[in-house]
Amino acid sequence: MQNLFHEIMTRLEKGFAFPAVKGVYHPRFGDLSRLEAVRLETAETSFQPEGGTVFHVTVTGRCNARCEGCINVSLTCEDRREALKLFEADPEREVQAILTLAQEAPKPITVAFYGGEPFLAPEKMDLMRRLLRAALGDDVRFMVYTNGMLLDQVIEKYPALIEDLWLISFSIDGREEQHEAVRRGTRLSRIQENMARLKTVAPHVRTLVWSTLREEQSLYDCWLAFLELHELGLGDFFFYHFPETGEPFRDFEDYVNRYEAEFSVILWEFLERLRRGEIIPVVHLNELLTFMLTGYRRGHTACGAELAANFDLVGGRILACADLPPEFALGEITPEGKVVLRLEDLSFLAAYREPLGCTRCGIEPYCGGRCPVQALTGSPVRTLQYCQLLRLHVGLVKESLPAVRESLRKNGLSPEDLYWKAGFLARYTDVIP
Repeated sequence: MQNLFHEIMTRLEKGFAFPAVKGVYHPRFGDLSRLEAVRLETAETSFQPEGGTVFHVTVTGRCNARCEGCINVSLTCEDRREALKLFEADPEREVQAILTLAQEAPKPITVAFYGGEPFLAPEKMDLMRRLLRAALGDDVRFMVYTNGMLLDQVIEKYPALIEDLWLISFSIDGREEQHEAVRRGTRLSRIQENMARLKTVAPHVRTLVWSTLREEQSLYDCWLAFLELHELGLGDFFFYHFPETGEPFRDFEDYVNRYEAEFSVILWEFLERLRRGEIIPVVHLNELLTFMLTGYRRGHTACGAELAANFDLVGGRILACADLPPEFALGEITPEGKVVLRLEDLSFLAAYREPLGCTRCGIEPYCGGRCPVQALTGSPVRTLQYCQLLRLHVGLVKESLPAVRESLRKNGLSPEDLYWKAGFLARYTDVIP
């Protein structure tokens, strides 16, 4: 971790130098590496996205799965023991920090339990929930990011915790064969059984199906997995995301072609349902369409890490993002729960935007600069490949706007209906694909 921090700081001090990456040619958009390949128009708008403040609390670094690409898989036993100490929550300490930071924070307060696998430490989550509910009342709500394997045990032992949740995000990477190939140690059938039990005991708890798209995975398989759960009444929302990683694509042009083919089918199915007045809840698609239709501009990186507006609590440190090295902490929490905060200018977290070309990029109103973690710690080549993928994604959606406008008009719907059906959840995900 120290080496990573010094590497990042060296890159910041020397300035970012993103290499030239061969652009994939698209028959309608041209060279996808061009900043102007796809352009969004902005306008004065009355649309306002959901407000409030999010506190991500890392409950534990421990996990019961062995997912491809996870740090838990790559660490040695000795490293793991040391790392896990950094990620264990102290419930009273975290609660005191949240209460201190929440005093001036916009409401509502959303506390998102994170891991590792947070359901390995439900007693910590339940204690934090009870203390925060007593102090903040209805101004606080709770969500969990989980692989879903332990949910039945927690329903049995901590029913009040489950009933008090607002949202659970399940990591599901496709149907059984694909999911279990990359999320080893989990079983999709058990996750589905646990989701069904959740809907029986706490039907008000919303469920988000979150897929992580590795190069070998099929996006359409992830979509089919969601649709099956959605039709069963088990999956309420869908989101997918490309992982933050240091390795370039093995065959980027092939992946671009596959992505267009699969996403185009998903988009077609989305539009077909919208023609009938049904808004299928694809979180980032609904948000993007709302931005396009209203002319709204995000105005910051997708996660907004440089704004110091949301807080990630990790082992006594307060971070702008839990995936940044701890040396980038905004402050610390003493064992007594006192918050020592340093909210100096965090614009350096987005210093890559200028050399990457974000301020001149046609899709900047939506993307905002992708993810600081990918740009700061990942492969520069991979980062530029993601820029091309996202231009393709936005371009395909932009082409659908006439059909979207007609369907909204025909069914008496508005762009805000798209947003409040699913797009508002983007800030509780990694925001963009």
